[in-house]
Amino acid sequence: MALSIGCKQQKMSPEESPITGDKTAADSNNPNLNSTIGTNIQVFNELKSGTSEATRLGITPWSDFDATGFYLAPNATLQVSVQQLSGSTRPKILVGTYSRYEVKNNPQEFSLNVGTNNITADQYGGLIWVRFGTSGTPSSSVKITFLSGHQRVPVYLKNVTTQTDWANQLSTYTASPDVILVGSRVYQIYSRTRAVNTQTQDNNYVLSKADQTMEVEDAFSGIDGSAPQHMPNVNQRMLMTENDGSGWMFATWYRTAYVTAAASAAFTSSIGTVDGWGPWHELGHMHQQGAWKWSTLGEVTVNIYSLAVERAMGVSPSRLKRDNVWPAVATYLANTSPSKDFNSDAIMTNGTWVRLAMFQQLWMAFGDNFYKHIHKATRIEQPVVSTDAEKMRYFMLKACAASGRNLTNFFKKWGFKVNASVYAEITALGLPQPTVEPSTLSE
Repeated sequence: MALSIGCKQQKMSPEESPITGDKTAADSNNPNLNSTIGTNIQVFNELKSGTSEATRLGITPWSDFDATGFYLAPNATLQVSVQQLSGSTRPKILVGTYSRYEVKNNPQEFSLNVGTNNITADQYGGLIWVRFGTSGTPSSSVKITFLSGHQRVPVYLKNVTTQTDWANQLSTYTASPDVILVGSRVYQIYSRTRAVNTQTQDNNYVLSKADQTMEVEDAFSGIDGSAPQHMPNVNQRMLMTENDGSGWMFATWYRTAYVTAAASAAFTSSIGTVDGWGPWHELGHMHQQGAWKWSTLGEVTVNIYSLAVERAMGVSPSRLKRDNVWPAVATYLANTSPSKDFNSDAIMTNGTWVRLAMFQQLWMAFGDNFYKHIHKATRIEQPVVSTDAEKMRYFMLKACAASGRNLTNFFKKWGFKVNASVYAEITALGLPQPTVEPSTLSE
């Protein structure tokens, strides 16, 4: 199945026994998520906020909230009690899931006070989440006791929930229209109908492939813990939600979303196959660094991460080869017109994919470490760049530094129209020419 790369970047009773499982969860506001989700008493620790981590990493804010395992019906009132365990700040309750429904793109958000809190849902209601982030130093923790108004949601925990338990939850917890599946790196949210229809699938496999996608893209980004700047995002679980609107798939602040017609790519075993390109791509958007994403690259550099996942999943040949992009690349590179411009489609055909081939040639020449180096340099330097010219200059200089080679000929071959001073800066680096000119590489 061919997948378009086009996208927008932008729920037994509550008192029943807890879901049991190990405590090997990734970083989470709820340190005991696997053993307390869906129970009436849950502890939450303050972490760095999604926007704060995004600034450190130079990316789009990730999901900075955790599932409670509960649902609040439309117009219903939730009552919770909050006990301050340490510090002085408190979390917020979110009612609704980002981009799950077109009529409610963003959740309601409620600040909590110590003691009893009453929270009333709007006419849509939704899943209940807890957000507990700060731009400062995290120092607070609270205990939240869910008293009334909440209803249990089917929750699938990777490598914990059995098929029998999952079937029982789906037949017992019927109030919520949505279900929650929890991996170590993702939350998957989709309709109860979809869950019933796919209840015999291997959800452990699906979640493991979604988790693997996040891990591969992190590694490709040089997130290796080698320095404070390169520590993993503390907000470890990315929201992947079914969306009931039109379009296809998209990624923006705090989530990735997949319309119902496209959702099987994200929520079935397809995610580990050639048909997983869509979710690899959307999760790739959440790794793109803005410092070298100029105006023509929004749907281009995202796919350096898709290609990395493709390799990790053992899919071969690459999408560029499968889609026969390289002949168009050769035609473009052979054109000697002085008007040739990397950012223009006047000469370049199939521009999104041909531009991607330029980044693939750099990978073919210099490997994963090339991109790890650029990501790391960007996090360390935190460049203040806003225009296309500034971002192109930054990338060109960092590419030369990462490769240890003077890439002037490469960039000129690709039609990088920049001020002559940029090429002078490259020359001043005193780097040798590439052993093999990257623009000659193909698949």
